[in-house]
Amino acid sequence: MATYLTPGVYVEENLAPANRGDGSASRAIGAFVGLAPKGPTIPTRVRSWAQYVNLFGGFSGSNGSYLPYAVYTFFSNGGGSCFIVRTTRSDAVAAKADLMDSTTGTPLAGFQVTALAEGSWSNTTSVRILPTGATRGRFDLQVIDDGRVAERFGDMSSDPNDPRYVISIVNSPYAGSLLVKLTNKKITEAYVYDEVKDIIPAQSVTLTGGADGTGPYDYVENTKLLADVPGATFDLNLPAISDPNIINPIVDWASKNGRVFVVIDGPRAAEGATSAQVMQGYQALVEGPTSLLANSYAGVYGPWLMCSDPASSMFGAVRLLPPGGAVIGQMAKTDVFRHVAKAPAGIETVLANVLSAEARFTEPELDILGDAHINVIRMIPGYGHCIFGSRTLKRELPDKYVPVRRFLIYLRKSLSDQSRWAVFEPNGPDLWDRLRLSITHYLSMLRKAGMLQGKSDSEAFFVRCDGDNNPQSEINAGRVNVDIGVALRYPAEFVVIKIGQFDGGTDTNEEAIF
Repeated sequence: MATYLTPGVYVEENLAPANRGDGSASRAIGAFVGLAPKGPTIPTRVRSWAQYVNLFGGFSGSNGSYLPYAVYTFFSNGGGSCFIVRTTRSDAVAAKADLMDSTTGTPLAGFQVTALAEGSWSNTTSVRILPTGATRGRFDLQVIDDGRVAERFGDMSSDPNDPRYVISIVNSPYAGSLLVKLTNKKITEAYVYDEVKDIIPAQSVTLTGGADGTGPYDYVENTKLLADVPGATFDLNLPAISDPNIINPIVDWASKNGRVFVVIDGPRAAEGATSAQVMQGYQALVEGPTSLLANSYAGVYGPWLMCSDPASSMFGAVRLLPPGGAVIGQMAKTDVFRHVAKAPAGIETVLANVLSAEARFTEPELDILGDAHINVIRMIPGYGHCIFGSRTLKRELPDKYVPVRRFLIYLRKSLSDQSRWAVFEPNGPDLWDRLRLSITHYLSMLRKAGMLQGKSDSEAFFVRCDGDNNPQSEINAGRVNVDIGVALRYPAEFVVIKIGQFDGGTDTNEEAIF
């Protein structure tokens, strides 16, 4: 804005529509569901491998779980942040402990501390209260995990009317504890805070009673917890799980939810299996009697990859890992450096630290796998191991391609964000014009970025919001309707080069398909 020194009336012109963004907040976030030795069971965002280790334990104690490897390869392949859902058994129990008050004689339980996740790991968690010496019994609260102070909350109060009330701070879903939650055991309808008896004095308590249980792991219900994360879309992976009995309910939920794309790890082959046997395992996964749903909200990637073992310090140590974590990392990187409509495949998707693949398929086997919509990771000379497939499990257009489905998920979220300002605005022609202008400008920006088909806006999309699709009956019902159509872009899967030789009046033609 210009600086004005002389009093008067000044007019500034701004032709950009209000209330528009660049859509970056609508990009998908990686999400992983699996087993970990410790950590919260609610969806928890981690922004680095070090943060994952602090919260979920890293490779140590993983007991064969591929979750830490998936997260590690996600970050090493360009992923920025991801959500983790730790799976526990159905009968697992969370550890608990009581913080005692300062009642003279026999103290009473003031607050109950409960671990945020079930399992025996929480028996190593303790809480320490350190009075600050300030008036009204203020104190600092420390959460100690595995002998180290993992979280600190300063200047707390046990008074429910205090702005630093300990439960409000520690239980906050935004800046609260990731390890424990508190409950005031004294609260009743007639409760009145006593600034002498209800103060929490210095003490240290260790949580007890946590148990891992013996029941089954419920991956499906644990995965559905991601629906509680507001305003986010996900690229989801359950590391090393390809069982249709588990995956199909999750894919069905993803398609109904409309904001999740499932990256499925292909089945691990038996030791010493030939490439033909590996191929048959993938065929059975998508075409067998118990097969995956032919749904565009999921794609299968394989084979498994022989990688440098991140869990070992021994020189030359290798480990066979499922590809899902690396694939989602490449998806996140492609979204940032290119755009969501670009297929996360090709020579730009060289996977980090991959030494070889579980199988090296022949050309006929690659043809069969491609026809079965298996996205094969293979060695490309001069580049490395790259993702060379971008098909969903659906066989028909328009959404048989991964970038198309992921772009549609992105578009649904971004258009919702672009239009949210219109809620509670007066419903009439002026609102319709503003909505049409705002959405048109945004879609035009997507076309210019190469995310829509067409050389002009009229070829790429249409936006209709007027009296025809908003009659008085819709206005009376409190609704405003916007009809939008977009021209989708499909990836170029086959590059055909025709080579012609002219020699003495004779033409020789040769075709090469890449």
